[in-house]
Amino acid sequence: MKLSTLPAALAAAALLCAPHSFAVPAPASKDSAPSIPRPAFPAELPQTKNIDAKLAAGLHFSLPAPHLDILPMPGPAAAEVTILGEPTATEEQMLACLLARNPKPKLTGSPKELVHAYYEEAEREGIRPDVALAQAYKETGFFAYGGDVDWRQNNFCGLGATGNGAKGLSFPDMRMGARAHIQHLLAYASTTPPHSPIVDPRYDLLRTKRPDIFGKLTHWVQLNGVWAVPGTTYGQGILAIRDRAALPDGSDASLHAANARIMQAADVDGYIYRGLVYLHRGNASAALADFNAAQKRSTRRPEPYLGIALTHTATGNRKEARHAYEAYLRLAPNDAGALYNYGLTLFTENAPAQAVPILRDAIQHNAQNTDAYSALAVALIHTKDYAGAWKTLADAAAIAPANPDILINQILLQACLKETDAKKGKKK
Repeated sequence: MKLSTLPAALAAAALLCAPHSFAVPAPASKDSAPSIPRPAFPAELPQTKNIDAKLAAGLHFSLPAPHLDILPMPGPAAAEVTILGEPTATEEQMLACLLARNPKPKLTGSPKELVHAYYEEAEREGIRPDVALAQAYKETGFFAYGGDVDWRQNNFCGLGATGNGAKGLSFPDMRMGARAHIQHLLAYASTTPPHSPIVDPRYDLLRTKRPDIFGKLTHWVQLNGVWAVPGTTYGQGILAIRDRAALPDGSDASLHAANARIMQAADVDGYIYRGLVYLHRGNASAALADFNAAQKRSTRRPEPYLGIALTHTATGNRKEARHAYEAYLRLAPNDAGALYNYGLTLFTENAPAQAVPILRDAIQHNAQNTDAYSALAVALIHTKDYAGAWKTLADAAAIAPANPDILINQILLQACLKETDAKKGKKK
């Protein structure tokens, strides 16, 4: 079919969907004309019109992709994370996190040397080394600095930098700077003296002048308003940096960390973690093996079932994905992301009527997931509920007007409008 034979709106949509072979234009200058405004669509299907079902059935409406990043690693809430304890992220992961944010950190030695020093000094005193490093990243802007403290001071946490240009303490090398930081954390978290000679001048100051907090701030969030003022989310921000570093992505650092976890304790969380790493690396068979191993260790934990479902989704095995989503949702019925994927799976299995209530449920649990609206609208079109589809697309456009899938589907559905028989009768 030629574009010239299509309705104008449908032709426009076809052009939007067509692959482009021409060069990408240069960015518009400040003096160029403003961008074309988004077309306006009525919030409801016009009463004087209905949808040409035959035309709608022949069109390819845009369907969003499943969400594969919806399985978070289980772990304690921020308020539960203690200053003393074992690391979650490895040295390799913390180093990769730093270099990803700042490939050229301002340091008096190598980044690898500093990360290793933190792990050695922190583990000697029982402090979580990954979180201590995350605090250093936060305090220095991933060693970009820019505040009162100069990078040559080897002061990684602002010790003595009390504002108004006060540069704070200086240390002879990175090792001593890391040690001072760890010792200061120890002063908050424990009354046990450091194992290493004290290099933090403020350790004894805190011990003698602040008995109200010396050794009594056992959790990272308790540093809020103490280390940083007002700092109401200071500790949470530090933990967020650590958590990002420890994410099971597809990197070699994550795979090495995953293998180490399995070697240390072949538990459910370890297999889930490595399964996610393999999933990110595109190794579906290895991911599936790990998620199945996790499921066998705990049949009541929902996460392994979701991992299995996501792996089958990624490989296009819709039948097995559907069974896994159903098993997961029996244990976690309110997971909006899983409900969306499950509804999408049902639709692609040619069950749009079954997909509709599932996708509505997904929206009820996450009203900002515009992909769920798009999928619901397409499912409604396939069940010939055109008024519902029109309203759903309008609701989605109100949330995300720049979403191209929503716009394309609105254009396509509008192109299917035709006059009602009653309207046609009056014109005769």
